[in-house]
Amino acid sequence: ASSSSGLPSSKFIGKCTNNPGRILIGHPFNPPHLMPLVEVVPNRKTEKSSIETAVQFYKSLNKRPVVLHQEVPGFAANRLQAALCSEAYSLVSRGIISAEDLGEL
Repeated sequence: ASSSSGLPSSKFIGKCTNNPGRILIGHPFNPPHLMPLVEVVPNRKTEKSSIETAVQFYKSLNKRPVVLHQEVPGFAANRLQAALCSEAYSLVSRGIISAEDLGEL
């Protein structure tokens, strides 16, 4: 598994000639000792057994693996976080709520 910071494994799997079916992304969140989420992101060539092995590995570390069904730029949780941050910035910049009060929500 690779933690790619956004580079999908389908972009480099062609260079993997030895067992390409084992290639997938394991995307943890920071700080890892506080955030148990790990997105497991297979590509179209990843074997099901490799996904299951990765999920079990992360569970053995007391993480909460979530399997994405396809690659997506920015991963799923980061995309949700970006949408929430965008709305928060919009509310503050339009004077609807202060940054201090927003922090209380």
